[in-house]
Amino acid sequence: MDNSYYIIAKKQIEIKRLHICTWEFSNSPSYIEYGMEFSYDSFHEDSLELYLTVPFIKKGDKVLCLLNNLSNKTNSRFIFNDIVNGNDNVGEDERDGSILRFESRETLTILPCETTTDDGLIIFKIKKPHKHEGNLYFRVLVKIEKNTISIRKHGIAQTSYIYDFKINETRNLPDYIYELKKARSLEICKVSNLFCLHAVPDSFVFNYIDSSKLKNIRKLETKAFKRYLPDIKSISKDSYNIMFLKDFNKESYSLFSICTEEMIGAKQIALGIGANILCSLLFALSSLRYIKDPTIEWYRQIPWEYWGALAILTLLCIYLFTPLKKKF
Repeated sequence: MDNSYYIIAKKQIEIKRLHICTWEFSNSPSYIEYGMEFSYDSFHEDSLELYLTVPFIKKGDKVLCLLNNLSNKTNSRFIFNDIVNGNDNVGEDERDGSILRFESRETLTILPCETTTDDGLIIFKIKKPHKHEGNLYFRVLVKIEKNTISIRKHGIAQTSYIYDFKINETRNLPDYIYELKKARSLEICKVSNLFCLHAVPDSFVFNYIDSSKLKNIRKLETKAFKRYLPDIKSISKDSYNIMFLKDFNKESYSLFSICTEEMIGAKQIALGIGANILCSLLFALSSLRYIKDPTIEWYRQIPWEYWGALAILTLLCIYLFTPLKKKF
């Protein structure tokens, strides 16, 4: 899967911080968040349009603005890892935006954004606020229905999850990005700081991480997560780990990580047992070619152990290959 991203606008602006956060689920749709922080001086008109190229996005896909989620002081503490001392509304209504004053880091003004999606593209439209403090920030959530954020490589005993994110890498600029820039007179925006978080099940093993960009690995705070993103599927307590990567002051960025998940579970064990029983039955049943007593029905001459093995094999087939396996 192509994971090249480009942030472009009509005038080159500086993205102070770019946040990317992925939520990986083995057997259900994955999610990804994008957050951008920029200065008030980025506005040259009453509104600002930012273009983010996202390879897996299709026209009409829904992108959820997370203003309401971040306006909550507890949620903002969870996301920005700092205590919120106070917050105010940007306008008369909380839907106009929220000003967050932190204990340690600088004040942020969280703004709403309107989104439009096209094939491979998300367009963010942000209106110039009448009131603000500090830098401006918006954040969105994207649900990935048919694809996965990572590149998955399936093996016999394990599955590898490869995260390969390339940001503003112009060396191999795709043709459709070049045509988009040319048609709309757009410029690639500078990203000063890149923060990337990968949330994965704790059954995953971190096989490769660039140590120069790794900040930390920690357990997901399940209660805080459920309060922040209730739309995402329920996660059991202490079942997820978060890998936090950071890079800064570069023209382009590349983040590469690999996780693996062992696949030897109940299904693989059942397959092994079933194959063993089937092979044993095939060898054993060959003796039935020579009926000992032709006056007695053949099935009455089969030992009860054979019937027991056949019953176990039938149950294993039901477990592995029918919808009834969910009841086991």
